[in-house]
Amino acid sequence: MFDSTQRRLRSTPVVIVVLAAMFVLVASAVLPRFIPTLGITVILLALLGGAAVLILFLLPVHILPAVALVAFALIPSRLLPQDGPIGALPITTMIIVIWALRRLLPAKKDARTATPPAPFRSATRYFALLFLIWTLFTIARTTDLQASLGWMISFSAAVLLPLCIGASTREAYWIRRAWLLLGAWLGAYALLEGLLRFNPIWGGFFTALGLTDHQHWSVYRADASFGHPLFAALFFAVACALAVGIWLQESSKPALAAAVFSGLGLVATVSRGALLSAAIAIGFAYTVSLVLRGDKRWGKFALLAVFIVAAVLGLFQFDAFTARNNSLEAELSSQARDLGVWVSLQAANLTGWIGSGPGTSGITGRLFDDVTIENSMLQLLISIGLPGLALFLLMIASAIAHALSRRVVGAAAALVAYSVCIAGFNAIDALRPMHLLLGCLLILALNPTREDAAPPLEPAVRHALSARPKRGHARL
Repeated sequence: MFDSTQRRLRSTPVVIVVLAAMFVLVASAVLPRFIPTLGITVILLALLGGAAVLILFLLPVHILPAVALVAFALIPSRLLPQDGPIGALPITTMIIVIWALRRLLPAKKDARTATPPAPFRSATRYFALLFLIWTLFTIARTTDLQASLGWMISFSAAVLLPLCIGASTREAYWIRRAWLLLGAWLGAYALLEGLLRFNPIWGGFFTALGLTDHQHWSVYRADASFGHPLFAALFFAVACALAVGIWLQESSKPALAAAVFSGLGLVATVSRGALLSAAIAIGFAYTVSLVLRGDKRWGKFALLAVFIVAAVLGLFQFDAFTARNNSLEAELSSQARDLGVWVSLQAANLTGWIGSGPGTSGITGRLFDDVTIENSMLQLLISIGLPGLALFLLMIASAIAHALSRRVVGAAAALVAYSVCIAGFNAIDALRPMHLLLGCLLILALNPTREDAAPPLEPAVRHALSARPKRGHARL
């Protein structure tokens, strides 16, 4: 450890010089285009950006994916620029690119990753490669080359690039910790926000910057730090499923607390689709945990069942859900979703079910109706076709299978929650920052930490091991 620290310190001057040269070259080419409209502010932002990149090159490499996750959770995408290169490669995804470069350039292997052969992990990479090849094929027939290339760059950097990295157990460990902590703290904040009916921290930032308020629903929907309740709901649903899966396998009290608070935050978003995805993922975790554990602790599963029943009954009594289910906006939303299904099938059929090009589902769908297609799976069906959608689902399914083969129930359940939740709104095809979450989940599923890969021993096994005589002290 001392040697690695010493090497990092010796290489620091070189890194600083290289980054300074890159900053000067990029700034001299880019800044003159924005200074007339934004003034001195753009120079200050550029300096802050250069300092941030320098810090990312000096931080320990294994924490960078967790840093990207924290940045996604704490910095709303509404506050970040969406045009130009940033639109194709979101700032949070740039952190993943820097991490991948630092992991690939030294060709340095993780010393803690001696693992047996993993066929499902290899299958995930093969499906990802086929997905990339197919998507490049659809770009050749795209209706909007700029949109397709931007989507392809974002998805490849956030989701496909991490699959090129070797074993990343330390990265998975920090992603897991960060997601549980963020889910717990931001979930508690969202619950407080729902009770106050205003966002005390991030709402002030939006007001100061002159951004419009998203609160146009019949009930108040908490969005915490995410800028929109659907984004918050997706994050909380995944956090809750991850925490429940970890608690079922490891009896971790912090994980149980994270599950409770992220679940309460999810309720505060009043997002019906995300709640359904969390329920499905928790049921999945419950079922596979019963199957995987040899000695089933029925008390824990009975407790979880009681919590679920109480939560369902409580939701029916929750005024916000009752008001939203009975509101005109809920009826209009249901009608728009039904129309979106029809539009998606017509648009997919127009291209022969092989796709109109990644990121173009909105463009192609508007040939039939102006309705927003609030289903990521249907959007992918339009943009990358039936083969692309099938490869996308196979990539996720093989990652879930790998996680279950290593008894990593939490990561598998989190992937299930993510996959079901994005079927409820336009996440993958239209919202490129959401690609980062899938990339982090694939790192979690394909690189189990030591805590994941070696669940706690049963009491009988621990007693038998402790009763064995130690070497050099054989019984007489």
